[in-house]
Amino acid sequence: MDFSRLDPLISISGQKITTVSDWETYRREEIMVLLSNFVYGVRPMERPDDMEFSVDSVTENYLGYPLVRKCVTISFLGYSMHFDLFIPQNCWRKAPVPLFLHVLNENSMLKYLPVENPDNDFLPLVKMAERGYGCAVMTTLTVAPDWGHRPEFKKGVFRAVEPHPEHRNQRSWATISGWAYGASRVMDYLETDPDVRHACVGICGHSRAGKTALWAGATDPRFALVISNDSGCGGAAFTRGITEGREQLKNINVSNWFCDNYKKYINREEMLPCDQHLLLAAIAPRPLYVKSNAEDIWAGPEEELLSCRLASPVYELYGKKGIVVDDTVEINKAYHEGTIGYHRAPGGHDLCTADWEKYMDFADTYLTKKKK
Repeated sequence: MDFSRLDPLISISGQKITTVSDWETYRREEIMVLLSNFVYGVRPMERPDDMEFSVDSVTENYLGYPLVRKCVTISFLGYSMHFDLFIPQNCWRKAPVPLFLHVLNENSMLKYLPVENPDNDFLPLVKMAERGYGCAVMTTLTVAPDWGHRPEFKKGVFRAVEPHPEHRNQRSWATISGWAYGASRVMDYLETDPDVRHACVGICGHSRAGKTALWAGATDPRFALVISNDSGCGGAAFTRGITEGREQLKNINVSNWFCDNYKKYINREEMLPCDQHLLLAAIAPRPLYVKSNAEDIWAGPEEELLSCRLASPVYELYGKKGIVVDDTVEINKAYHEGTIGYHRAPGGHDLCTADWEKYMDFADTYLTKKKK
């Protein structure tokens, strides 16, 4: 496959990008315009002017665990969204902690109920606290309904930020971008909370929430670490991949996750003016972690790894290593030598404590600045 016309370090005009200044001033901006106009949609507004925060309740030793739970409401433009913030009990009011913002999609929320069961395998809040990490949990439903609810961009942040859906066009922002917008509003609050080291906040998501975490990381440089778990097509996976059985645009575009322009490339992926390795490159030089599952062919583990490889030259431009992996990826081996971390777990489409242990090992280097 010829990747030359998708080289992250060659501009649309054909200019070779050789300096960080040219990357940040020209090429990265080109990439963000392409991704906005052809994949995720263009937002009509960034941070609102009238934001208000309220901590509605604080519960120590939540459900008998060494956690403090804060229930927070964020209000703007006549709209309110909610999220839960968990802080290690032994750090509360003593020292700010590094933190993961976990974007929790509806399917995972209903399956695992992690807020009601903080010692669960999917989002192990207790084990995070034991290692000194807090966690903010933002459900996608609090920001905007998923496509199965037939929201037609008339609810949630869309109703608040863009109250006239009849004005939408083929490049208007869609649900992934809406959820990422909500994550940035959570970050707005986290910057004000004395229990949080707001310069040390990573964002993570699984599946469609992994797509969201990547777009949030690209659009909001305040996220110091970006983690994608099985994000697949429209996430970390290279769209032009060749693995039989992987998700393709014709499958994913039954949703409302992406702008209408994206649908034009169904069965014409080779015509797309961008691909997902450019999304990963746009996160540079901040640390990035991509995790795949060996049996999750639908999400395209080989395509996710390929995107990491193709994004690596941008990290190298900054004098950092991109992804460093073996020629043959070893299952369950953590590849943490580069600024793009990677591991491939056994099994299918899922996230578990063993994955989080690897994420926290990686974060120990970049969020707490302590190498293990």
